[in-house]
Amino acid sequence: MKNKIHFNVGDWVQGETWDKQKIYGYAVKIEDPEDIMKVYIVDSVNKELIGRMIHVLSKSMGKVPKADLEETQIEQLIDIALATKDEQWFGQLITQLQSIKKQYS
Repeated sequence: MKNKIHFNVGDWVQGETWDKQKIYGYAVKIEDPEDIMKVYIVDSVNKELIGRMIHVLSKSMGKVPKADLEETQIEQLIDIALATKDEQWFGQLITQLQSIKKQYS
């Protein structure tokens, strides 16, 4: 039996769409009961998917290992948080961006 991965909004993920197209992006919304998630596509073998938000099965996705995000990546996430009206995520990203700016100033 496969262990179920718990995803959070903002997690970087990679996997496949229902028609087996490889995608890479981040979770924008986790549906209840966590079987479906909305993902903002940053990269894909299907270039038409890049920049779109799509629903995928959570079981077809995996988490991308955490790495320090660069300032421009966080700014892109802030744009998505604003577009999805996710105030909590927006606040977390602003705090993270301010921390990075302090670190390099």
